[in-house]
Amino acid sequence: MSTDRSNPSLAYTLPFQLTKKIHRDVPPELSPGNPDISAKGKIIVITGGGSGIGAAAAKVWVQAGAEGVVIAGRRREALERVAAEIAGLSQGKTKILEVQTDITKEDDTNALFDQVKKTFGRTADVVLSNAGAPSPSVKPHEYPVSKWWQVQEVNFLGLHNMAMSFIKSQPNPNEPVGTFVSVNSAMAGMILPGYSTYSISKLAGQRYTEYLQVEYPTLRIFSLLPGIAITEMTDPAFFDFAQDKPEQTGALALFLATPRADYLKGGLTSINWDLQEMEEHKKEIEDGLLKIKWHPILPASGGSGF
Repeated sequence: MSTDRSNPSLAYTLPFQLTKKIHRDVPPELSPGNPDISAKGKIIVITGGGSGIGAAAAKVWVQAGAEGVVIAGRRREALERVAAEIAGLSQGKTKILEVQTDITKEDDTNALFDQVKKTFGRTADVVLSNAGAPSPSVKPHEYPVSKWWQVQEVNFLGLHNMAMSFIKSQPNPNEPVGTFVSVNSAMAGMILPGYSTYSISKLAGQRYTEYLQVEYPTLRIFSLLPGIAITEMTDPAFFDFAQDKPEQTGALALFLATPRADYLKGGLTSINWDLQEMEEHKKEIEDGLLKIKWHPILPASGGSGF
């Protein structure tokens, strides 16, 4: 934890930093050993679980004593490798399930939750929708349209498929329960030449989670910024800024699965932000501080135009 803003590696962190304190590692209050955020009795589904942030999150939830950890992804060998690693950590206390899944296909995401129910006798308590597709830094005309759109399918359609399959797996889809966490990106709030498809898909995902919360108020929906950590998806151009830890996302998801996080429902949060400072501004956050807004000059946002 730090309040020093002079570190050059914070160049892409500070524009999205809400609190004075900056976390670039798992803080003690989010440690998987903290009984206040225990995962005991909970089943979590993690997409993109075969590597990077998804694999790290799976380890955190095993360490926190989850009843079940389900990792999903397209690469079976990667899933099997991670499953073997986290099974060693669990010492038989957590049931591990790996399910090969293409989140762009509705049949696959439905089958994923069918397998969860078959294995555990009920649906998941928490979903960490983490799978995503990067895009190269190119102008749109330099990239085949099919490839440009494929990023949208993974990052946005995949998010929708996971949410709908989770909801439909519940006893009463009209009043679903549980926690759904979408792993977003600060790129949703940037206009950086060469990253149009990725940025647009993440901005759409942010608005999507806000809609989910309004349309399914019995669910607990969150959008999470994972900071900048080195994974298979990290653009080498950002390596110098990638000082965050992949485990931070899984640790923050532990907190988001508790009632203490209810004031953040439907909005944005980040692994870099300090929870204590945020709770001091709980009322402002509940009033929509961390949700997308039009420019305040427009009547829709309370302004009066020119």
